[in-house]
Amino acid sequence: MTGIRSLADELRETIKKDGGTGNNDQSKTPPAKRSPSTKPAKKSTDITLETLFENILAYELAGKEKLLIRLDDRTVFLLKQLKIAKAIDMNKLIAYSLQDFLRTHPELIQYVKENIKTIEL
Repeated sequence: MTGIRSLADELRETIKKDGGTGNNDQSKTPPAKRSPSTKPAKKSTDITLETLFENILAYELAGKEKLLIRLDDRTVFLLKQLKIAKAIDMNKLIAYSLQDFLRTHPELIQYVKENIKTIEL
């Protein structure tokens, strides 16, 4: 049993010396080169995400029409988790997302308007 412990201790020491990589060749690469590529992206993503959450929370549900929609289990689970984590109502998120989608794709609205003109009653 002591042989296993000493082997485990030896492995831990090797990992500590190698900087957690387990390979001496990779530890020669300066860590400064690896870090900048991940840090700014994470920070800007966090800022963008917080801005998105603020926009969703500020969105007003003005409509009175109710629609029945079908969502897959994973989406419903995510919406429930978001409700717990950020207190964002599912209806508000869905309405905001649809409004944002239509705003970013005005060609869809234009397509509907053009096709409505061609329908004969």
